[in-house]
Amino acid sequence: MAEEFFGEEILADIRGQSVMTPSPKLNILRTTWGCKLTAASFPQREDLPSKIAAEYVNETCFASYARPHLEFRERSLLNIAMLIALNRSNELRLHIRAALYNGLSREQICEACRHAMVYCGVPAGRTALLVASNVFTELDAKKPS
Repeated sequence: MAEEFFGEEILADIRGQSVMTPSPKLNILRTTWGCKLTAASFPQREDLPSKIAAEYVNETCFASYARPHLEFRERSLLNIAMLIALNRSNELRLHIRAALYNGLSREQICEACRHAMVYCGVPAGRTALLVASNVFTELDAKKPS
């Protein structure tokens, strides 16, 4: 029952098998992105710039996910729209994966990219669709046949 609700990655984190140091905001990050994507996105490096960047992201950026009134799924959709507008393809790639984890369908993600063409310009929307296509292809390649 718990596996169906939380998923194996979250349960592994709850059981203390996580690869990263727990913190309340990091737990929100893991809940919205899953442990594997979190660990891959924020590798444990010991150099000072990496530590400062990870601390800022963990403690500041993901604090907003704990706020009421918007579900993780809705926040993911907003993130995709903002990253398209800012032309941030690397971050968009991560947030598309997170959006899938949070329950957005591929069709919804593609529709958000298409809709962004109206407000952000066709090049921005097309780039976003290419990023989404690459993410989907990567994920499909990892699926067992």
